This record gives sequence, C-alpha cells and structure tokens, in this order.
Amino acid sequence: MKLFGLISCLALIITSFSLSSYLGYYVLLINLICAAVTWHDKRAASKQTWRVKERTLYILAFIGAWPAGVLAQQYFRHKTQKTPFKWIYWVMIVLNILLVISMCYLQLRHTDIN
Repeated sequence: MKLFGLISCLALIITSFSLSSYLGYYVLLINLICAAVTWHDKRAASKQTWRVKERTLYILAFIGAWPAGVLAQQYFRHKTQKTPFKWIYWVMIVLNILLVISMCYLQLRHTDIN
C-alpha cells in the first residue's frame, strides 16, 4: 500500500504540473496538508488529546489529497485497522477520481466544440 500511495502521489503531482503550474501547486499543497493533518492526528491519538475529525480527512481525500493520505496512513500506521474509516476513505478516493475524469471529459468536449 505504501508503494501505491507513493506512485499515486508522484504521478498526480507530475501530471498536475504538466497541465498547469497552478494545478501542480494546488495538488502539492493539499497533499502536504493532508500528510501533516494525518501526522497531527496520529500524535494526538497517542497523547490522547484533541483529534482531527474523520470528516476532515474525508474532505481532503475528496479534493485530491488522497495519495498523501494513503501514504501517511501507512507510514504513520494510522487508521489502517479501522474498517469503517477505510471504506468511506476509499469511497472518497473513487469519487475524486470520477470527478477528475468528468472534468477532463467536459474540458475535452468543450475544446472539441470550439
């Protein structure tokens, strides 16, 4: 799973920068934020202090930070055993991929018309 996260993260960042520098920086930034949030939540869990809401991690996955999220979860060994979280997280990943495919399709369709 670590390899999947690493390859996905690198591929997404490289592809994003090849399309647009703004998109590349966006993807890089949200993935760094997601890794930091996951690390923070892991530290909070071990210290039994305030935790990051799972909804926050789901939103980060949905908006494109899932490669770093998958990588951080494996690297920090955080939320890897919590089955309900994993299922919803993977649903967010699939929804993000479908959203990106839809946006690419609409963009291609728009450029074909013009």
